[in-house]
Amino acid sequence: MMKHIILEQYQAKLDQLPDLKGIVRPREGWIRTFRKALGMSASQLASRVGIGKAQASQMERMETEDRITLKQLRRVAEALDCELYYALVPRQPIADYLHQQARKKAKMLVDKAHIQMVLEDQQLPAVRLQKQIDAETERLLREMPRELWNE
Repeated sequence: MMKHIILEQYQAKLDQLPDLKGIVRPREGWIRTFRKALGMSASQLASRVGIGKAQASQMERMETEDRITLKQLRRVAEALDCELYYALVPRQPIADYLHQQARKKAKMLVDKAHIQMVLEDQQLPAVRLQKQIDAETERLLREMPRELWNE
């Protein structure tokens, strides 16, 4: 019971994230785009961050290549009086993601048992097989075993 309350709290936290899908990093990267929007030179940015001009240019390049660190981005954001937001944003509601995984796992478990039944000439009709998968999916969602995410 407590496990479900904790999971629901985490899910609510993720479900409240704003829709960030429309925000796309500019081709030049956020640092260069913001710097240019302010009319700031690379040398001026470097001075504000406390690094050399070459390092500032390198940071801009590293951002576009996905090689910049969060620490470096924080330094630049702080120097430019900006907030840095970092988040993993789910592509779908967490409940849907969990249901898909539980269904996948349930199908795997039921199919494994069903293969044995087929070998013993006791296979289930397709409708019963689906009901077993549905029941196993619900059990997995109710119990949330650690093995849910094992492949």
